[in-house]
Amino acid sequence: MQRLCSARRKDGQPCRGAAMRGIDKCRMHAGKRSAAVKLQADAADALARLDVPPVEDPLSELAKVCGQVLAWKDSMAEKVNDLGGTLRYESDGEGGSGEQLRAEVALWERALDRCERFLTAMARLNIDERLARISEERAELMVAVLAAALERAGIEGEQAEAVFTAFDVEFARQAGVSL
Repeated sequence: MQRLCSARRKDGQPCRGAAMRGIDKCRMHAGKRSAAVKLQADAADALARLDVPPVEDPLSELAKVCGQVLAWKDSMAEKVNDLGGTLRYESDGEGGSGEQLRAEVALWERALDRCERFLTAMARLNIDERLARISEERAELMVAVLAAALERAGIEGEQAEAVFTAFDVEFARQAGVSL
């Protein structure tokens, strides 16, 4: 069953027009603000159809994006550095001189601006400290699980210490850390 517009006509009677999706007004009564609501509802529907998985670790994802932004900045810097004082893109015609040169410099400048925004956000959020804290908590959890498993298996004393020593050595080796 189709929903009806909740607005009233000038004579006080119900509008009886079909309400737009996501709002309770028809096209005539919706106005610009409701058009934005409809656009937002359409965008939400499109995202739902994409079936995008949720971000499980936003700090790591932000760090990855920041790395990509830095790589893009470096790539654009190479393009600008390759210009080397020579104007490679001279124009034979009127008004076309240096368009690619200007575009490459503009891309590099935008990359610099984007790097500044991402690095400022990372610094403000203390992402490196948060990621380190998460890693430490995971390591503590692994040690607690290992201790509980040893206790459940009845391994105590020197044997448990030998397992913990082997665990520390193997963990350091896997992590690339020297003890």
